[in-house]
Amino acid sequence: MATLMNFRLDDDLKERFTEAAETKHQTPSEAMREALLLYIKRVRNEQMRDAAGRIRANKEDEEDAMRWIEAHGVGLDD
Repeated sequence: MATLMNFRLDDDLKERFTEAAETKHQTPSEAMREALLLYIKRVRNEQMRDAAGRIRANKEDEEDAMRWIEAHGVGLDD
């Protein structure tokens, strides 16, 4: 099921985004979905780095780290 999202963009950003999508033969909707997925991956990578730093700082063992990764569903395909 698809959900509609509304948000505001300034005219220049909207124009540049639309032009960029067109150069890749995508609709703005397709390009936005791709951008959202990239954002989610970036945030997950940041969470992994933060968690790794906490694990190292607290000297937790590797099993604890693996349990955290499994619990948060972080994978290369996400």
